[in-house]
Amino acid sequence: MTDPKDNKLEKFKLATLATLRAIAGKANIEVNFSSIEGSARDLMLPKGKIRLTPPDQAMSHASKTLTRGQSDARALHLRHHDLSLHRRNAPMDLSAQAAFDALEQARYEAIGSTNMKGVARNISAMLEDQCNKLGYSTIERREDSNMADGLHVLAHQAMTGEVLPPTAEKLAALWRPFVEEKLGASGLQALKDNIHDQKSFSALSKKLIEQMDMPVTDGAEPEDDPDATAENEEEQSKGDGQDDPGEQDDTASGEGGESPETMDDDSSTHEGEDAGDDAESTLNPGQQDGDDAGPITRKRNEGYAPGADNPYTIYTNVFDETVEAEELADPEELARLRHMLDQQMAHLQGVVTKLANRLQRKLMAKQQRSWQFDLEEGMLDQARLARIVANPTVPLSFKQERETDFRDTIVTLLIDNSGSMRGRPIAIAAMCTDILARTLERCGVKVEILGFTTRAWKGGKSRELWIQSGRPAHPGRLNDIRNIIYKAADAPWRRTHKNLGLMLKEGLLKENIDGEALVWAHNRIVKRHEQRKILMIISDGAPVDDSTLSVNPSNILEQDLRNVIHWIETASNVQLTAIGIGHDVTRYYRKAITIADADELAPALIARLDELFTEK
Repeated sequence: MTDPKDNKLEKFKLATLATLRAIAGKANIEVNFSSIEGSARDLMLPKGKIRLTPPDQAMSHASKTLTRGQSDARALHLRHHDLSLHRRNAPMDLSAQAAFDALEQARYEAIGSTNMKGVARNISAMLEDQCNKLGYSTIERREDSNMADGLHVLAHQAMTGEVLPPTAEKLAALWRPFVEEKLGASGLQALKDNIHDQKSFSALSKKLIEQMDMPVTDGAEPEDDPDATAENEEEQSKGDGQDDPGEQDDTASGEGGESPETMDDDSSTHEGEDAGDDAESTLNPGQQDGDDAGPITRKRNEGYAPGADNPYTIYTNVFDETVEAEELADPEELARLRHMLDQQMAHLQGVVTKLANRLQRKLMAKQQRSWQFDLEEGMLDQARLARIVANPTVPLSFKQERETDFRDTIVTLLIDNSGSMRGRPIAIAAMCTDILARTLERCGVKVEILGFTTRAWKGGKSRELWIQSGRPAHPGRLNDIRNIIYKAADAPWRRTHKNLGLMLKEGLLKENIDGEALVWAHNRIVKRHEQRKILMIISDGAPVDDSTLSVNPSNILEQDLRNVIHWIETASNVQLTAIGIGHDVTRYYRKAITIADADELAPALIARLDELFTEK
């Protein structure tokens, strides 16, 4: 007999789906109900599928309202949001882009809230739930929150005229003085007049963002790059594997032009700095700095031979850098970002800790000593003395202790620090790697945590040098790489745990060149003395760098990644594995799993490591 509760749940799901399709104006939408958590910008799956959190088992009113809120937000996004228009107008700077995304989300949610009272209640419940999950109920300082979230709630209130729920109002109160100082008391009210015109709304949003001292340059300068076309925009979209503006690693139009406004503030530091593992400088003999670097194109010299069929080259690596996390932020900022990370992921930590403890028990069991019995020499086996008393002719029994074969191991976690990881995915990746580092260190397993990104959007100083040199054809990789060491293998976790908060730093996450990052991480771990070496990469997309793709063959980065993976898997003793977030990485790696959402990262990490340690 069917459980009445199951009937209620199925009816609720059908009603929610019907409402979503009606609001969105699309009859063929597919919905998956699964127990995940995330903001409206995190709920869109690839290929147009939508994931919603089902209500609790008791079918409480609060949980049903929350599910409806998520459904309404996704439906309004589909009905009133033009993704291509949003990408064309979005700023290049990451902090400005996050603010731009937040204002746009507030716009389409406000359309539904002002037209339908039920939608307004549902959106309000979802807003309160998001603020609670991000830890905003306990913060006392504006610096402990994200400006994009503050703008979202303030813009929502300005466009709907609603009273915000308690936690959302607390967040709004912290940001209201700052916003009013920059924009005036009614600065956000002007957005309401353009609520139904996304193009005008985008222009006004950028103007307001600029007034808040954030750069809004979109980098679209055709005179700097006549070769860039809309094809690059398609490449980037494929690389992200997402269909949502909140999850894009770059919202630019695919044009590779560069201007001073688009350069990152810290792009002038650590020029030519390297950690010894990276490629040799491509300067001509006798050249001393990047300003005199000639347009020399060479293949990297890292102990990795890309092969004759791989056209991958590097225009110049003099501007690349490998830096410790502490060098990218002062101690006070690192502490603040770490506190922010802990608050955002507090609800996840318990689950991950349980999984990590399970892994620890398995690893400790593998390291436990065992005994050999009935030997002719060794320690006297006292447990068998009774049989000697009963029968003196029985010889004495001895035992010896032996250790289980558990090889000395090191694990490197290489984390994609591209813009598409911004928000929830990067926060979960940071928390999971943090807890895993603690767990593995308790078991005597060394852990190294690394990240990879670029120093600038769309080329940085490498591109400037290429332009000054007359734009030679097929220059190869044309961006400034930034490799980050969050935790070195020999550094104790207690001294480095604050570094992982750096991943939340606005402006840090840019573009991703996975092939070179893998070579760098591999060359670090292969020099270690441990017997077993495991390299795990966590990524959410294919390699994407607009500057490189705009003036080279469209598959240059992906082909290099495939060649690097093949090299490691066939010619190295390093065990390579990958976890893809919302992106199928099994087509690149032999040992890989793909998860649909960042919330699945914790169990995936534990399961993958457990598999690797179980393998003989």
